[in-house]
Amino acid sequence: MNIYLRLALCLAIHAAGCVAYVFLNNAVVVAYKAFNGGFTSRGVAYGIAHYMFIYIFFGVNALAAIIPNLWAKLGLLALMVAWILFITVPHNPLRALFYTVAQGGVTLLAILVTQVIELRWEKCVLMRRKSLVSPTHA
Repeated sequence: MNIYLRLALCLAIHAAGCVAYVFLNNAVVVAYKAFNGGFTSRGVAYGIAHYMFIYIFFGVNALAAIIPNLWAKLGLLALMVAWILFITVPHNPLRALFYTVAQGGVTLLAILVTQVIELRWEKCVLMRRKSLVSPTHA
């Protein structure tokens, strides 16, 4: 696969994951407010940390789209999830659960989708080369 095609494909898939996460986050916020009466009704104000997680999520997805090595992508994902857990678990485990599952899951899904597409592309190219190189004996 051409490097520019791979980069465009990875960026498009990770960008689609980021857009999907924004809609997922908005839906969960509406549901949480409907069930619990708002974020500060129980005395917990989260402030700007929510935006920090979103910016880190966007940055990790951009880096994961650019980096070609699968293990580096997974390591970056593990660092993001570990950071979210480190910041949120002591004070708000429910949000820790949501952010780690939602952001980690969307990023992992984008990584796996790009890897599957790249592997299938390479398989098709190899099958095409094999059929062109080996003559048919009829």
